[in-house]
Amino acid sequence: MSKPPQPQEASAAQDAAGAADRLGFYRLLASFPALGSYRAKFVAVLAAGFFVPAFLLVLVVVLGAGRLGLLTLVALVALFAVLGFALAVRAIDGLLAPLDAAEAVVDDLAFGRAVGRVDVPGSDTAAQVLRGVQGLAQRVEREARDSRVRGERDELTGLLTRAAGRERAQQMIDGETRRGRCVRVVVGDVVGFAAFNAIHGNGRGDAMLKVIASRIARVAGEGAVAARWGGDAFLLVESGMPDAMPDAQELLGRPIVVKGAEEPLRLAIGVAQTEARVPLDRLVADAEAALAAARASG
Repeated sequence: MSKPPQPQEASAAQDAAGAADRLGFYRLLASFPALGSYRAKFVAVLAAGFFVPAFLLVLVVVLGAGRLGLLTLVALVALFAVLGFALAVRAIDGLLAPLDAAEAVVDDLAFGRAVGRVDVPGSDTAAQVLRGVQGLAQRVEREARDSRVRGERDELTGLLTRAAGRERAQQMIDGETRRGRCVRVVVGDVVGFAAFNAIHGNGRGDAMLKVIASRIARVAGEGAVAARWGGDAFLLVESGMPDAMPDAQELLGRPIVVKGAEEPLRLAIGVAQTEARVPLDRLVADAEAALAAARASG
């Protein structure tokens, strides 16, 4: 069951819907070339609020000439004055609809909701304010989205960061095991990385990490999760049918030939897999234990 909107969020959504509904009157005024400016629209609605009731009052007085008493005439004047005021207020409220829509856009942006877009005709002040606010909100949204994506990626290797990889890997475990599939966690680090870095420098070490990350990314493809787990450690989480999982050592354990190195480098790996929904940390611990055992056995 979906979570009901909070009162403040529901109010903002209702304001946005109300502003969009009231834009019909604004669009009607914008369809007249003579009312191209916002000032002209305001003058028009105020004039209509005064002259329409005044015309109706004169019409009633003329048609009822000789039959209207003083009190009736006073009552009619008061009635049409109230009518004119109500019409003017209603019309001004419609003219403020673009500004209300702009306010709703700001509220959506502040509360982290998707920013909707409302199209208004014309190029008067209100239309320009609304378009400007919508354009600014979409730019802020885009920059926030790009920043979030950049924050999920390791700057050097382009793989997911540890935090982002952990979150996505747990989602994969929960979803894939529910479908009856097997999930495999592969933890790997580079044998002799510290010595290689000390001899050849950080620049060559970084280049080598990029090569390894590229290999892991190719193995991961679209459906798996590949992350830089820290330093020269990497994490690969993939799913498949239990009897159809490719050999991880064959995919990732091939020697890495580096120019200037005395011998090829290798990625030592540890593997753990499950068909049950378990925490990622448990699988990583099992894979790291397998990695330690593999290193101890040479």
